[in-house]
Amino acid sequence: MPGGVDPLDFRDRTRRLGNFSFNPCGQFLNLNEKVLSALCFILWMRIFVTTSDYYNPLLAGFCHLFNRNWPGVQPVTILCYERPDAALPGNFSVHSLGAAADFGGEVQEWSPGRRGRKFQEPYPNPRWTDSLRPFFESLPEEPFILLQVDYYLHLPVELGKIEILWKYLAREDVVKIDLARDRAFFPHESYAREEGMEIVVSSQTAPYRTSLLPAIWKRDYFLKLLKPGRSPWTFETIGMTEILNDGKSILGVDQPVFGPVPYLNVYYSGKVNWQQLGQLDPETLQDMTRRGMIGVGWNGWVERQ
Repeated sequence: MPGGVDPLDFRDRTRRLGNFSFNPCGQFLNLNEKVLSALCFILWMRIFVTTSDYYNPLLAGFCHLFNRNWPGVQPVTILCYERPDAALPGNFSVHSLGAAADFGGEVQEWSPGRRGRKFQEPYPNPRWTDSLRPFFESLPEEPFILLQVDYYLHLPVELGKIEILWKYLAREDVVKIDLARDRAFFPHESYAREEGMEIVVSSQTAPYRTSLLPAIWKRDYFLKLLKPGRSPWTFETIGMTEILNDGKSILGVDQPVFGPVPYLNVYYSGKVNWQQLGQLDPETLQDMTRRGMIGVGWNGWVERQ
């Protein structure tokens, strides 16, 4: 069922959530309240993943690990330029933002002419914000989770913690909730403690409050930051100075090792980041390599040293 959720796959994978029976019409029976709540949360939550023509070869591996480590069959929308060649799982849909050349991508990412500050050249995706704005303007004012395609989820996602954190979005001042650990590395204060989870709020002068690490965003706040003519890097670096002392609350968690969405950042400056990719368990890495999800088909591929 391209672009949707295959009902048989949905039946099999949601068994992770608890014991229940399933009839041929797709109705769930004997669900306890907690399982039903989790199931509804999965189906209601919106997740968007940004990619680009250069990064499209990572999609097969991203989808494989996402479905392995995100509970249930979570619908996901890929935001791309050129549509990927890879066949994606049924819970992934694809939305093209237009041609990369329409947003400054006439020079390929990470090639001479567009390799970024270290090469005294413009950043890749120089009008990334312009490409995203029409899509997010078309959405209802509801929160969403934003991920990047080179964030490979390598351990089970803590969905229960995400559900708890999501409730804080009911507070008007809370505009973003980071699902990585990064807010705990910068100036912050304790905000709440719930079911053993330490929730922190980023100080008003803390750097990288605009970080594009895994996070829940309120749509209007994200749109406010989509200023014209910015790459993902300048979205973060310029944007973070513009929101200093804006009075908005950006939450995160302080916990050991990983946040509720554990991931490996498998690319760095347009090349494979083996320091991160090498943390995949060897069996998974070998299997994904054998199946062509990881390997020389990636742009910027370098062999492990």
